[in-house]
Amino acid sequence: MEQQEYFMRVQMMGQEAERLEQQVQAIDQQLQEMNSVKESIIAIKESDEKKEKTILANLGKGIFIKADLKDKALFVNVGKDVIVKKTPDETLKIIEEQNKRLLEGKEQFIENIREVQEEMQKLLMAMQKEHGKTGEHSHECECGDEDCECEEPCEDCDCKHEHKESKKGKKK
Repeated sequence: MEQQEYFMRVQMMGQEAERLEQQVQAIDQQLQEMNSVKESIIAIKESDEKKEKTILANLGKGIFIKADLKDKALFVNVGKDVIVKKTPDETLKIIEEQNKRLLEGKEQFIENIREVQEEMQKLLMAMQKEHGKTGEHSHECECGDEDCECEEPCEDCDCKHEHKESKKGKKK
């Protein structure tokens, strides 16, 4: 495989890992929103039943309205615009189930990111092996003097190894 093909594949894998990371961030945001809802439901559940209480009801996008809390019943969209009356405890159970599914999805995305990173690493290693760019090369002298302690200049890197005097006192 050509070096350019390796780089293109690595780049594609990097983009895939980035896309997966964005999914993880989206799940984290959903989990934060669910926890805010959970805290609000707990506050409603723990409010004094005998007194009417005014709350700020979130209409969405940071817009709130004052509302009188006369009943603790919650109306939950259970899908396909079907709304069902639920108690705070029932609603909290639904939220916990949704959080559990979100966390499982997040873990799967994280595992996918790890797999893509491992594949990228394998691909880079294969490229280095195929194209001899491992960064490890010999500086052994080929002058033929077994007592020589020098290292020849290397064509694979920018090192400037030159012949030193051997133990016999010869200079190469």
